[in-house]
Amino acid sequence: MSSPRPYRLSVVYEFAGQPDHLMHELMENLATMLPGLRVTCVAGLFATYRPGGFRPQRIANLVWVYVRVAVHLFFRRPDAVLVRSAPPGIQLWTVAWAAIGRTPVFCWLMDYHPELEARQLEKRGHGGLARFLRAVDARLMPRFALVITLDPAMTALVRSRSSATRVLEHPTWGMNGTVGVAPVSYRPGFGDGPLRLAYSGNLGAAHDLEPLRHLLKAMARERPVHLFVSGVSPAGEVRFRKLCTGLGVPVEVSPRVPFFADLRHLYEKHRIDAGVVLLSDEYAGIVSPSKFSGYIDFGLPIVYLGPPGTNSATVCTRFKGGFWLPTGAGPDDTQKVASGLFDREQMEAAAAGARAASAYFAGFNGRSLAGALAQRLGRSLV
Repeated sequence: MSSPRPYRLSVVYEFAGQPDHLMHELMENLATMLPGLRVTCVAGLFATYRPGGFRPQRIANLVWVYVRVAVHLFFRRPDAVLVRSAPPGIQLWTVAWAAIGRTPVFCWLMDYHPELEARQLEKRGHGGLARFLRAVDARLMPRFALVITLDPAMTALVRSRSSATRVLEHPTWGMNGTVGVAPVSYRPGFGDGPLRLAYSGNLGAAHDLEPLRHLLKAMARERPVHLFVSGVSPAGEVRFRKLCTGLGVPVEVSPRVPFFADLRHLYEKHRIDAGVVLLSDEYAGIVSPSKFSGYIDFGLPIVYLGPPGTNSATVCTRFKGGFWLPTGAGPDDTQKVASGLFDREQMEAAAAGARAASAYFAGFNGRSLAGALAQRLGRSLV
């Protein structure tokens, strides 16, 4: 008796040749759940991510992946495709070509292209092009076997574009992926010196520093505040230094650290009291800040400055694991958050909430996402 034909899954992602921990954990768990799974990666020429969509390497990757997808799907005809949304718009290109072989496509929507480009075009007065991109998106969105979104705001945006689209809301996860990460050994907010805030990760166009400026100004009137910044680009470092110099807030910058345990060591060393998460209102549903997990996994409260519908907002509202300041908040609300950060009782409660939120979000990991996909892949490959 002949053995069954292996499952042929194609993974389309610009950096699939050198996957991040999210993709690595997902593929590892899928291989366990689907014996005989055969994965083919359709990736870019350059495997290392560097910020900046208009860098020559990123443009080369975009062209290369678009061409490879068309050739691959026309000649290879895999049983199913998992596509992440990099390079921009590749998920729509993929699902269009997959129609040739009636191949089911599962979309992992990390950043919502082309809605991001549509909004940028509108700002520049190109409303017609923006409408065209949205029309293409709405036409092709229902063809996906499943769209994986990252937070409620992204889910709402996808469903507003196509109510018929099947959606699985599954947040990204930190390097730990499990419950039981050791929190910091000290009690956040209980130091006698300045209150220390951290910002870890990229600082880009989606991150407005103006709300943080108002908050730091209110805080500095009551007590000294220090800002610790890790892993930002040179341009982001310049923005932070300019912000803090005008407020008289000392800022210390550290390069990106490669491992999860190293980040905990940095927070221990600098005795960080809370972590900052920023998001501009116009980016709600388009990107989903993942920085929150890098704070709550160590029992650190978060300070979230941004719109509702994000996982950071969930940490602050459902779990009381931080302080939320919506965009456009007035001086009274800003002062209330500033005072809360200096209140030891509130900080202790927020740290407990952060640990509870960490336990909840640890349930979303490579294994849980693989389980949801394996069930659907099994059905599509019968």
